[in-house]
Amino acid sequence: MNGQLTVSMIVKDEERFLPQCLASVRGVADEILVVDTGSADHTVDIARSFGAQVVEIAWPNDFSKARNVGLDLVKTPWVLILDADEELVSDDASTLQQAIEHPFADAYNLRIVSLMDRAEDISESYVTRLFRSHPKIRFTGAVHEQVFPAVQGLGMAIRPLDVRLLHKGYLAAVVRGKDKGRRNLQLIQSQLNNKSDDAYMQWQLAQTLLGNGEAQLSQAAARKALSLIPVEHPLWVLAQYTYARTLEFGGQPKRALRVLREGQVAFPAYTDFYYLQGCIQMRLEQWEQAEKSFRKCLELGEPKGFLMTETGIGGFKSLYRLSQVLHAQNRPQEALATLLVALGKNPPFREGWQGMFTILVGSNIHAVLDAVLLSLPLDTVINTISQWQNRNSNEENLLLAAQERWRANQQNSTT
Repeated sequence: MNGQLTVSMIVKDEERFLPQCLASVRGVADEILVVDTGSADHTVDIARSFGAQVVEIAWPNDFSKARNVGLDLVKTPWVLILDADEELVSDDASTLQQAIEHPFADAYNLRIVSLMDRAEDISESYVTRLFRSHPKIRFTGAVHEQVFPAVQGLGMAIRPLDVRLLHKGYLAAVVRGKDKGRRNLQLIQSQLNNKSDDAYMQWQLAQTLLGNGEAQLSQAAARKALSLIPVEHPLWVLAQYTYARTLEFGGQPKRALRVLREGQVAFPAYTDFYYLQGCIQMRLEQWEQAEKSFRKCLELGEPKGFLMTETGIGGFKSLYRLSQVLHAQNRPQEALATLLVALGKNPPFREGWQGMFTILVGSNIHAVLDAVLLSLPLDTVINTISQWQNRNSNEENLLLAAQERWRANQQNSTT
């Protein structure tokens, strides 16, 4: 892009993901800066094979310090921050290029789409990753480092940009292999020892403790974060949502519902509040209330303008949950119709297919296929199920029935 953009990264032992990451930005990056903090595998060789400038340093036990080593070396007007376990979605490359060539902001919050082992758990967050190179724009925070405070402090314009980075770092195998939870917890606690009134770090502490299954400690951290954040601040929404999750996880669903209602009063457009509310109401078998919650999610749609959300809660996920609620209320036809809409919106959503088998239990497999074909083309059914590993008997039988139907259709078309 005519010397406009540097991709800056910090890495350590990332040979598994780095090739895909660097290949994804090959067409947009004029320069690639890789700060290696002690790799023992082929990471450095891979980076250099893509033409990257590699700087090798000792790990400073601080993500911001490592990030800033790279920023100090940037010579282009713009910087894109990437992690090795991320990829730029190819369809969004032109949007990124346009935002640099014809800027409408000084910094952009990009969509980080965190892939999970279950499609239902995929989440999105908006993070400041693309910004103008400036000597005063540097990262802060030993872990969960941010550049947003520096950009904001300079009075620069920050806008959301519909550019997706696919993040694989939360997949179970990756988390286990890197022991991220323990490492992050140590860094967060170290930072809070120096500055206990850091609201962002208190929220991250709550998130990390919740991920480690420590309900009581995560509740305390979430309460502390909320005490430090004014209601109008964008982080308040996330802290309130996390607090509700800690209460639910800690066996206090009714308190969690009260916290969610408080959140809805302050931020009525945050769909995540209603989705979690509906899920808790389902567990309490409050079917009518849960139905209202999920219908509210569909009315609101995917939340916009918030820093983090769970992907699909304004669409296919709420449709799926609504179908479960309708089925629990002995309304199978409505449940099936709702579920088919969900599958039409997101065919790979495997949990939705399991819900269909539940609703149609006792039906022969050809009747199940006929129902699916009301929402999806036959080739989509075959292609979707074929990609699943460890198919159960229902999935395998449906695939065989779909393939048989396809062969019959082919024969009929040639006769």
